[in-house]
Amino acid sequence: MQAEKIAALEKENKALRERIAELERRLEIDSNNSSKPPSSDGLKKKNINRTKSLRNKGQRKQGDKKDIGVKL
Repeated sequence: MQAEKIAALEKENKALRERIAELERRLEIDSNNSSKPPSSDGLKKKNINRTKSLRNKGQRKQGDKKDIGVKL
């Protein structure tokens, strides 16, 4: 009788562990690593590390308007 209970509990334990593993796997999926649209990601903030600007720096100093074109 006690052995039957232990076997039933072990079976239930195994099923629950498999379910937890499946749910944890689902949590790791987002729009970057699946075919889901970005709108399904929810409101999580993404960690974007941008150390440098992606824009090219101009030749002139900021506010410098001298020698732009032909002088009259």
